[in-house]
Amino acid sequence: MTSHLDPRQTLRRQLRQTRRSLSAEEQLAAATQLVFCLKNHLNLPEVENAKRIALYLTNDGEISPHLLCDYYWQQGIQTYLPVIQGKQLTFARYTPNTVWQENVFGIKEPVTTEYLSGDELDVVLLPLVGFDSQGGRLGMGGGFYDRTFADKKANEKPLLIGLAHDCQEVKNLPVEGWDVPLQAIITPSRIINV
Repeated sequence: MTSHLDPRQTLRRQLRQTRRSLSAEEQLAAATQLVFCLKNHLNLPEVENAKRIALYLTNDGEISPHLLCDYYWQQGIQTYLPVIQGKQLTFARYTPNTVWQENVFGIKEPVTTEYLSGDELDVVLLPLVGFDSQGGRLGMGGGFYDRTFADKKANEKPLLIGLAHDCQEVKNLPVEGWDVPLQAIITPSRIINV
């Protein structure tokens, strides 16, 4: 029997290959443009007034928020990284002195005993595999962000913002009932307020 997720899995595979094919120069240009977009065009008070922002370490061709992280550190904003705990995420403080360990997927996570829950953050910048102009999102398929923010109401913290390369946009993304909606999507060339 064919799973109803097959179209999403096929699309996920194609989009991951597309973003992995970007050159190092294209990746750096995209990361630079993200900072420009957030600083000059987002116009969301929740981001401008944020004290705690979560982002991620780049993996599998994802657009890198490393320059955003540097910018936030310069602004005195605390940054956090997701840490897998069971089937959900908690968030650990990220500093230049962070000590690392690899999680089950081979992605580095901070070694700490102090974590924040998602609702203690102001903004969460999360990676996308795919997106559409209506705010639909496709992740890696593990469901960690969806489970972590399953009970989040639209007007509650944190603000969820997806980051992606322009080449990850599709015309219409099939959305499932468990997909947690985003408030915005940012690419190197545009901002989609949802």
